Amino acid sequence: MKLITTEEHISTAYANKAIMDYMKTQPSDPKALQEFGRSFAEGLVAYAVTPEEMQDLDTNRLQYMDKNGIDMQILSYGDASTNPDMLPAEQSIPLTKRINDNIAANVKRHPDRYLGFATLPVSDPKAAAQELKRSVTELGLQGALLLGTARGGHFLDEPQFLPIFEMAAELDVPLYIHPSMPSETIRKAYYSDMNPIGFNAIMATPGWGWHMEAGLHVTRLILSGLFDKFPNLKLISGHWGEFVPYFLERLDDATTPVVGNPLAHPVSYYYKKNVYVTPSGMFTWPQMQLVLTEMGTDHVLWAQDYPYVKGNAEDFLANTTISADDKEKIAHGNIEKLLKLK
Repeated sequence: MKLITTEEHISTAYANKAIMDYMKTQPSDPKALQEFGRSFAEGLVAYAVTPEEMQDLDTNRLQYMDKNGIDMQILSYGDASTNPDMLPAEQSIPLTKRINDNIAANVKRHPDRYLGFATLPVSDPKAAAQELKRSVTELGLQGALLLGTARGGHFLDEPQFLPIFEMAAELDVPLYIHPSMPSETIRKAYYSDMNPIGFNAIMATPGWGWHMEAGLHVTRLILSGLFDKFPNLKLISGHWGEFVPYFLERLDDATTPVVGNPLAHPVSYYYKKNVYVTPSGMFTWPQMQLVLTEMGTDHVLWAQDYPYVKGNAEDFLANTTISADDKEKIAHGNIEKLLKLK
């Protein structure tokens, strides 16, 4: 069974250095920053990856793919702790361009093994829209992956970000809404004072917090009327939809009777029509079964979340009880159709 995985991450030494150098110049509480860094390291021990795994695209990653039955990965810059959008625009714009050039060069070097999603300087929406256009029309990338809230904690449904979605709709390419680090305010209010200390960070990030925030992004975009403006716009949401598929009926019940609701359809209509869902390495049958029931097979893509999650991407799907035709759709057919690969 041909397998294309859609959320497979890279980082680069130069991006990590640029962001860490910038962070050192910012006023902060050194003790709080050190404490969070320590708890984050302790909490993420199960997800530990090496810089080599994130940066090597010519040997170990390809060997891993061969060993685990993965024909193609869609590469994206996916290090939430060193998001280029953390930098001011005068730094983030050239940095994202360099990252996208790097992704495109690796795709060109291994065209039968890699595709790519761009990263964007989201906090400068006009520049981000132009970089998306350049990445798709000049570099041959397939869309973009957005790392959570924009610089300053802004959600993507705010009007200033409309150029990004307008460009994605014009180019007819998907945007992958990926989690990122919750703001310090959120971390302190919701995820502090847990014992042992490692729970503070793990619950703020992959244990709970960044999934809730990423799901809220998609929901807010729907409620903003974005898909009435751009009916062909497509989003991808990982980790089985970041909680949203489990609440579609509740969202419909709660939002449909709201006075002044401008939406032409219920929330679930847009979600099932305009959003594609991936597991992001969460290979669990109960969650997959619910998503298939809510979304249908045609809106499920496959993803491993490499190198954070490894192993059984192919075996899990092959051993599910769904039909062979549905397995083929999820393994490669749906993403090939979405990206117009065939």
